[in-house]
Amino acid sequence: MKVATSQYRVKMLKSFSEFEDHIRGHVESAVAQGAKLLLLPEFFTMELMTLEAYRGDTDAEVKKAFEHFAKTYTSPVKEVCSKLAKEYGIMLAAGSHFAYDDSEDRYYNTAFVFLPDGHVHVQNKIHPSYELVYNKEMTTPGSRLSVFEADGVKFGVSVCYDSSFPEVARILSKLGADVILAPTACLDEWGRSRNILFSQARASENQVFVVNSHLIGAVPFPPHLPYAFTFTGQSGIYAPIQPMIGTANGIIKQGEPNDESVIVGDLNLDYLKYIRDNGHNRNRKDMRPEFYRQFEEQFA
Repeated sequence: MKVATSQYRVKMLKSFSEFEDHIRGHVESAVAQGAKLLLLPEFFTMELMTLEAYRGDTDAEVKKAFEHFAKTYTSPVKEVCSKLAKEYGIMLAAGSHFAYDDSEDRYYNTAFVFLPDGHVHVQNKIHPSYELVYNKEMTTPGSRLSVFEADGVKFGVSVCYDSSFPEVARILSKLGADVILAPTACLDEWGRSRNILFSQARASENQVFVVNSHLIGAVPFPPHLPYAFTFTGQSGIYAPIQPMIGTANGIIKQGEPNDESVIVGDLNLDYLKYIRDNGHNRNRKDMRPEFYRQFEEQFA
């Protein structure tokens, strides 16, 4: 199976249709390279904030701006991504969006995965971190993890900081995930390096593929800060470090740092299943849950 991951450069927009065209360009590049899935980064929708004349001189004004952003754009983002998935016949994993759930009157950092048949998988980020700095306290932590199946392959989603917790990927793998989608947005080189490391570690620990996407570029918000939001990243596709399935460092494909691009790589699902039973390291079979349980009370 060929999959694609974006290094998506946020930019100043003049219209919502320009946002749609930006996504469409990445989808078309993925499809042209034969990919069946495209992963966009965490908070790729951030560039939509450039369509509004938001003020940001006080914390209250910044909060109000984020509230408006989430309530205004959650539905249109879902509509355009669903449309593109159907139009191009591709699974469009739309990174994540600062989403408003009107049924709960809450805000989440939500990853939506749109399938060509109209199905939408929803995964809220479990561990809010920096988020977009000013909306962390507004963000409700997710309360469940689940996987979905497409083309006979099971997928799970781990949003940015969630990947630094081995438990999240372990649970997804125990639920049957063969591929973990890891959308990311990092504000510095330390964040970029951490998320690449997490992707490689989670792939080998759980004997799964990890697709990691990074946001790049800059958005002038909040407007009272001279540096605003500047993102750095290097998207990649990673395999367990095992003979027969990939390279010696587990890197199937990586982009050039901070260059907008769509990176495509092959996932060999047959070999993945083979190494789980016959590989040099059989992490999934060699686990000792009966040993681990003696420490459960320490983590309660």
